[in-house]
Amino acid sequence: MGKKKRIEWVDIVKYVCIIMVMLSHLETRTEVWRAFYTPFFLTAFFFTAGYVYKPKGSFKEFMFKKFRRLFIPWLVFSVFDIVLSQMISFNAHESLLEELMRNFLQIRGQGDLIWFVAALFVAFVPFYFFIQWYEDEVDKVSGGYRSKCVILIIIAWLLSLASILYTRLVPANTFPWNSTALPWHLEYMFQAMFYMVTGYMFRRNMETEFDKCNTQRTRIAVLIVYLLLVFIPFFGKIELPMIAGILYRYLLSVVGIIELVSIAKVVSTNRYINYVGQNTLIYFALHGKVYSAIQTLLKRFMASLLCNCFEQRSSIISILLGIVTCSVSDFDTTCICHK
Repeated sequence: MGKKKRIEWVDIVKYVCIIMVMLSHLETRTEVWRAFYTPFFLTAFFFTAGYVYKPKGSFKEFMFKKFRRLFIPWLVFSVFDIVLSQMISFNAHESLLEELMRNFLQIRGQGDLIWFVAALFVAFVPFYFFIQWYEDEVDKVSGGYRSKCVILIIIAWLLSLASILYTRLVPANTFPWNSTALPWHLEYMFQAMFYMVTGYMFRRNMETEFDKCNTQRTRIAVLIVYLLLVFIPFFGKIELPMIAGILYRYLLSVVGIIELVSIAKVVSTNRYINYVGQNTLIYFALHGKVYSAIQTLLKRFMASLLCNCFEQRSSIISILLGIVTCSVSDFDTTCICHK
């Protein structure tokens, strides 16, 4: 059998998102830059995970594959990262046993290394049954069910909304760890699944029409809309009520994904971008140590410039420094992975 052909625009989307992940962790990031990438840089990952999914086999076979491709890599890389941090660390850390226990619990924000992979693994469980139900119904009628597509997206969104309301309405002191977060990101499961379902339905029912409408004029219009949605509330310091704020964030994420996908479908790629897009798990696992080392060097030898960047949080210098730093860490990590 020949090698499975990659979908280049998917790798481009994943490449952009992993760069945004790196920028989000750098101290040289600015609030303006953060406001721009936050709505889509994680949700687009879940969108692409749903897009490339192909339903086949039993649930047992499905789980075995996800266990092998997601859980085992998460376990290996997360434990490796913890052990490495104990040996060579640029920051203070807890004991090895405590860090391992926190990692195995996977409670958001409490030592949950490579949390995205763990959350994706959990989200695939309900996603499997959602898509199985959809495909069973589609098989009954030639050409598929557009109405089933809409119904499935609405149900997935309602579950996602319910999980967000849970995190907002349940008291933080309900659990001993003083957070509404649940072990293994169960509170985030349906939020992730919503974008996975949307990605799958996009490929199944919407992509052809999307491509027809993906003109330069449309891309510019969507980008303008996205920028207005992001920066009018940001610079106007507009505080929305809870429900309106939640709906606003959904809108931002969807528009951001639309713009990112539309651009990724028309730009040229190269071997470097393709490699990063195909190996985002490795980047999630290893980029932390790389940017930590680079950031330590920057603080030591460029402290005055960094202080200036922090004082002018929206300065172009800070944004460019963050991008350059991420590019260097990409290069270093790529070299590590090739060796």
